[in-house]
Amino acid sequence: MASDLSTALGRGDVVSSMRTSLKAVAKTVARQTIGRLPPRASRLAGKLACEGGTPVRDIRFRPWADYHSGNRLAWSTLVGPNLRSIFLKGVEGLPQPRAMEFADKWAARCDCRYGLLLPHGTDALRLALAAVFDHDGLEYGGEVIVPNFSFIASATAPLDRRFGIALVDVDPDTLLLDPKCVEEAIVPGKTRAIMPVHLFGQPADMTALVEIARRHNLKIIEDAAQAHGAAWETGPVGSLGDAAGFSFQSHKSLSCGEGGILTTNDEEVFDRAYRLHDVGRSRVGRERWDHHTLGWNCRPTEYQAALLLHRLTLFDRQQAIRQENFARLSQLLREVPCVEPLAVRPGVKRHGMYMFPLRYRSAHCGGAPFEDFLHAVQSEGMPIHRAFSTTMSAQPAIQTLRAKRPQYVRVLPTPVSDRAATETAFIPHGVFLGSASDMEEIAAAVRKVAQHFCGRA
Repeated sequence: MASDLSTALGRGDVVSSMRTSLKAVAKTVARQTIGRLPPRASRLAGKLACEGGTPVRDIRFRPWADYHSGNRLAWSTLVGPNLRSIFLKGVEGLPQPRAMEFADKWAARCDCRYGLLLPHGTDALRLALAAVFDHDGLEYGGEVIVPNFSFIASATAPLDRRFGIALVDVDPDTLLLDPKCVEEAIVPGKTRAIMPVHLFGQPADMTALVEIARRHNLKIIEDAAQAHGAAWETGPVGSLGDAAGFSFQSHKSLSCGEGGILTTNDEEVFDRAYRLHDVGRSRVGRERWDHHTLGWNCRPTEYQAALLLHRLTLFDRQQAIRQENFARLSQLLREVPCVEPLAVRPGVKRHGMYMFPLRYRSAHCGGAPFEDFLHAVQSEGMPIHRAFSTTMSAQPAIQTLRAKRPQYVRVLPTPVSDRAATETAFIPHGVFLGSASDMEEIAAAVRKVAQHFCGRA
């Protein structure tokens, strides 16, 4: 009886699995068939999709390009066998041969002598600060200047090591750290470092910031979490300060789900960072029970490194495709006044193209609120999203800390950042692995929405 029941259950699982597979095949066939049919021209000028009209793009049948396209083939031929080898050999962590291999390769790309693979980008920033200052985090470490328009890790990484933060304004054209605001924020004897954030993939004005740091005897830790492959006129991102931190979190253009890397050209900084990430062990000798300094376990797994090594082989080709489509969309959107792509400074030698950031101009869209505009464009099938909805100083966590420990948070006037939080949108990097016609549809959808809203004004 029990045997019959098990057999029946087993058959049920097989039937369920077959049904799931058939549904997946049917969905793929539908996408391939319907997606290849010429879309109706009426979608470009008819009623808005959010009001019952035909969307410019039906993403059920014509999904956008994706960073993970081709994963199935890569899994069966490259990634799967590699991860299986790690699993079977049992070398899933120390001595980290793959982690060190990737770290060396990434450091070389950044014109750096040293790289240290870590579990998260935030780890890279906090260990970079601790290593640059040889700071154990057990007492106040001074103040780090940080832009007020960024992801919150730019603030929490210094706070984690008991550095205070001074939140300053950004440049109105690029939304990157404004050198003039940095200089105004410096307090002699208190300010110790500048943390420029290469937001959306564009390098900050490192020529000006390095000069300010030199004159005031400050250190620079680059927050390069979003700037893979970017370069300023003086060199690649990751090599422009005393140390830098990149992220390999799942949304990044180079990803392993979660991960980060610290880069530096300073051997002492690298040695300190190594000890900090490996519970105080020296990288020379690496004796298991010898702990020379305070340290933590911030070691990544070999599975993370294996994914990164594979995806690194695809990175240059993907960046070339992104670059072509970034330029194409920038040109197309010049004809659509309700959105304005952020400026790219002349000193930018290479954009990281993590996101395509846009300012929304409601005056050119019938005065429609930002959220209404986003809803309408998204309903047309477009992959446009709101960027940071508040500045870091307006985040509840920072406000609570400021009230509780005011000595750790200083907020300067940031009108540009405040406004940016009300009008900045972005298109993610995966979309730019698509085609020229994809870029034309994005522009067409924005134009359609603007025309409808302007017609009602």
